[in-house]
Amino acid sequence: MPVSPPPARGLRAPLVVAAAHLLACAAFLAAFLARRDALPDPVATHFSGSGGADGFTTLGAFPYEMLGMLLVMALLCTGLVTGFLYATRAHRRLVGLGCGLAGLLGAVAVAVVVSNAGAETADAVRLGPGTLGVAVAAAAVAAGLGVPAGGRRPAEPRAKPDAAVEPAPRFVLREGESVLWTRRAGSRPMLVGGGSLLAAGAALIPLAGWAAGLGLALGGVVLCACFAVRVTVDRHGLTVNVLGLPRPRVRIPLDRIAEAGHRDVEPLRDLGGWGYRAVPGRSGFALRSGPAVVVRLTTGSEFVVTVDDAATAAALLDALAERDRTTTGATTGTTAGG
Repeated sequence: MPVSPPPARGLRAPLVVAAAHLLACAAFLAAFLARRDALPDPVATHFSGSGGADGFTTLGAFPYEMLGMLLVMALLCTGLVTGFLYATRAHRRLVGLGCGLAGLLGAVAVAVVVSNAGAETADAVRLGPGTLGVAVAAAAVAAGLGVPAGGRRPAEPRAKPDAAVEPAPRFVLREGESVLWTRRAGSRPMLVGGGSLLAAGAALIPLAGWAAGLGLALGGVVLCACFAVRVTVDRHGLTVNVLGLPRPRVRIPLDRIAEAGHRDVEPLRDLGGWGYRAVPGRSGFALRSGPAVVVRLTTGSEFVVTVDDAATAAALLDALAERDRTTTGATTGTTAGG
């Protein structure tokens, strides 16, 4: 019977991914120092589909550029694993992906050194067809070793008993009475992932040019800008907008709300991912796992948003929607009777 890996503790999984990338850097550096005197100047660093060299770097800059790109990927992968430390399904996949990428890049970096060693000129260097197979095999081995070493997803920290939110009572609102509930809902994985992409892109631009780093940097800016939303319940209904920005915004008016409640939501399981998502019969904002306001619309579909104190928000929203239906019904009755 296979033995499941022990639960990960603290930063064990990110440290495993970081160690895999540092081993890749060490392997490249060892190969470079061992064969430095046999390398041409410049060094062939980019190869066409046929295996011939079509990109070159001076021997003096070669180790710094290669180590820089390896460390950028180490930063990116470690940051993503750290951000998704408590993601039920993504945790093990990201550990495997991070370690596998380290094995792949390390094998390719060493292969570049070995292929250049002994060549009279960089133009004559070729990267053999077996290099890709060796790199893929190294990636598979690294991923296979990294996943169990990273452990299972750690248990998400539990709130202290005295900080637990009591179930909210049913609210009864009189006509003309105003209420407002608002709270911020954020996502540490999106913030850490966005910061990692931004840092990786900024580091890659001077090493490999704007084309290589700009996409990563822009992706990081978008994630950092959207890592939190503001959830508001008031006389307009339920409103969700990106924190500090008037748009994008989603508003569910009271006349579209059939019933409001709350339950725990897991983004991957319930919505297929993080951020604003839509699946058949359900849509909403899910920036993390945990309590969420669940609104059943008059169309029969659901809208959900993960936020702390979801029970209070749902109770207020339900009371506002009920009062709106009562007021609308009374107005319609008076008009018909008149």
